[in-house]
Amino acid sequence: MQINIATGPWLPVPAIQGGAVNRRWQGVAEVFAARGHQVTILCRSYPGQPQFEKINGVSYIRRGGFPQSTNIYLDLIKDLVYALTTFPVLPLADILVINDFWLPVFATLRPKVGKIVINSARFPKGQYWLYAKVHCFAAVSHAIEEAIAQEYPDGISRIKVISNPIDTITFHPPIAPRPSREDKTILYVGRVHPEKGIHLLLDAFAILSQQFPRIRLRIIGPIKENQGGGGESYFRKLKTKAENLPVEFSQPIFEPTKLADAYRQADLFCYPSLAEKGESFGVAPLEAMASGLVPVVSNLDCFRDFIEEGITGYFFDHRSDDAANNLSATLSSAIINWETTSTMAEKAAHKAQEFSYDKIADSYLADFEELLTKE
Repeated sequence: MQINIATGPWLPVPAIQGGAVNRRWQGVAEVFAARGHQVTILCRSYPGQPQFEKINGVSYIRRGGFPQSTNIYLDLIKDLVYALTTFPVLPLADILVINDFWLPVFATLRPKVGKIVINSARFPKGQYWLYAKVHCFAAVSHAIEEAIAQEYPDGISRIKVISNPIDTITFHPPIAPRPSREDKTILYVGRVHPEKGIHLLLDAFAILSQQFPRIRLRIIGPIKENQGGGGESYFRKLKTKAENLPVEFSQPIFEPTKLADAYRQADLFCYPSLAEKGESFGVAPLEAMASGLVPVVSNLDCFRDFIEEGITGYFFDHRSDDAANNLSATLSSAIINWETTSTMAEKAAHKAQEFSYDKIADSYLADFEELLTKE
């Protein structure tokens, strides 16, 4: 097959300044190429990256693109401009995978670009009626599948759930088992933004520290608004909450091997997201699991695609008026019952293997083959 993958106008591929979605598509594309398919990634141009390039069997065509802002309406206009200038030059293909808002609308106007598959990695916001001619919606979780079905019933027959992949070669447990030490580190990786619940995590950690004075908290992720963070005002609020607590704020780590090391150096992972309609899958908890960490997560449906309560992770009630105490109690239970938690870590790492690049690539290829057999 000739498979083209359009990653949108915002971030470069290979990812050199963040862009988890682009990093995942690069990994899956390389599996497609290794299986003998002709694969091209259509991505934004970026200083230092040539317009045409081939890496690990995958061809890259870089054209156009914009820096993403914090204004969704401005970004929709930018994305519209990108789509209008990109669709006339889309190369021929059997399959065209798109991770973008406007491009699927216009791609259907260009003949012979192939069967169009939208990588539905975000909750719908009323736009799916625009995609009437798209052949498949590849929802990254059952929560996204249900949301698309509710918004656009006519598309139900075209929805397939194909989870986000992770790099299970880079993200793996430490060679030696984690020791049962008192000075444990709880880790958060992700955007430092109010919807991720970092303020709630700090409130819970303040309670937990009274019970376990030697426990530490490390928070890794972007703070700047143009990188998806909550900005300086939110960060100042967090630093005030963290005063006199063993809390470390670290810059985002974009290099996967270094990020994997950070996971392996920790003892427990916490992802207290409050984004009811913003959390579509949750790659960070899954990468943590692959690295041998038990995740403690909020009670969002998307996490249930790979976390089973008491088996591969823990949930806490983030909707409660007493959410900080609920989170603190859950973390406390995981620490007190460390032998159980250690056993769960092994099961979590095993579960994460189901989401490798190879296995998710297999799911996509099976879907592509099915699409091509249909008239």
